[in-house]
Amino acid sequence: MKQMDCVLLVDDSLTANFYNKKILNTCHVTKEIVEVHNGEEALHFLKACEIQNKKKPNVIFLDINMPVMDGFEFLEEYMKFSDQFRSDILISLLTTSNWKNDMDKAKEKCDLIFDYIEKPLAKKDVEHVYDFYTANMKH
Repeated sequence: MKQMDCVLLVDDSLTANFYNKKILNTCHVTKEIVEVHNGEEALHFLKACEIQNKKKPNVIFLDINMPVMDGFEFLEEYMKFSDQFRSDILISLLTTSNWKNDMDKAKEKCDLIFDYIEKPLAKKDVEHVYDFYTANMKH
């Protein structure tokens, strides 16, 4: 199995991030897991990837409800990155919210939203995202 270079976890819950990293490591789908705690930190990480020409994440698991900058605010700012930069990054919302309107709102803001996963992240979710990424995204 070819591993992705990087997965970015954007979630303010330390417990959720701990669990999500365990699941991702168990699935052996990525070489690196980067954890940030809000949308602002995620934007800083992505800007550093762009400016320093570092490996960017293949997949972003994005929580919606976070302090400082929530998932929707992140998506608004994320769309300001070039199409080329965003073209091979897949975003999956990972949230406790099961409201369909949250998914619709997110898709309005970003055309690269792939999936809407209710917490907790499960092995089947990781495998589904990985399978889609390896089959459909440029790399």
